[in-house]
Amino acid sequence: MTDALLTEWGEHDVLTLTLNRPERRNALDPELLIALAESLDSHGDRARAVILRGAGVEAFSAGYDLSRLAGTPADLEADRFIGETVNALRQCPAPVIARLQGHCHGAAVELALNCDLRIGSPTLRMSVPAVSLGVVYRYQFVARLVQTCGIARAADLLLAMPELDAETAMRWGLITEVSDDIDGRVTALAQRLATSPRDAVHGTKASLNLLERRGVAGEDLLQAQQLRATAAASPERKEAVRRRQKKVTGK
Repeated sequence: MTDALLTEWGEHDVLTLTLNRPERRNALDPELLIALAESLDSHGDRARAVILRGAGVEAFSAGYDLSRLAGTPADLEADRFIGETVNALRQCPAPVIARLQGHCHGAAVELALNCDLRIGSPTLRMSVPAVSLGVVYRYQFVARLVQTCGIARAADLLLAMPELDAETAMRWGLITEVSDDIDGRVTALAQRLATSPRDAVHGTKASLNLLERRGVAGEDLLQAQQLRATAAASPERKEAVRRRQKKVTGK
């Protein structure tokens, strides 16, 4: 595992993954992307929730490391590493929370949009400036942008290339919320997920992914029903219901 990715386990098996290249504003390169994908693949079953963040206060990530680009068709190889990491984020059974602070640009926006929840600090700045570098983004990323904020705003982001502040990013749907206490909010959210019944959390994420990928199809409905049945039979669910009843009745 590269030192560019820090792995830390917290209470209730909350896994924090930190992009650790602060001297490069946590820019992404093949080694970091591979390490991130491998960590998600190897730890996803144990984790009850995952927090993805950048080291320091200046950036979540400035995007793909420009020093690793040559300005030739060989640069498209970066798509493979980005795609594998995106797949790992989506396939991780546990929900992934993106903790977004400072700069978040280009490929880092793609990573963030493939996290399940996105919390931004007031310092967050987001942009997708690929066109200025002569880059046409991965079709999957363009589709994700359109799903997230609509085709008009996706076109604005990709062609006009504005830098959005946190409040605008939230209005556009790129982040879930803005918090002045981002660490406290992210930790509280992760702990809430981690202490909820695992099968219900995992099943809900899986159902959302199925619906997003393929819409409502017969085989997807069957799989969703199986996920619901598994969650309903979970001992954790029984205990969660008991705790809620006790809270309501005081008994």
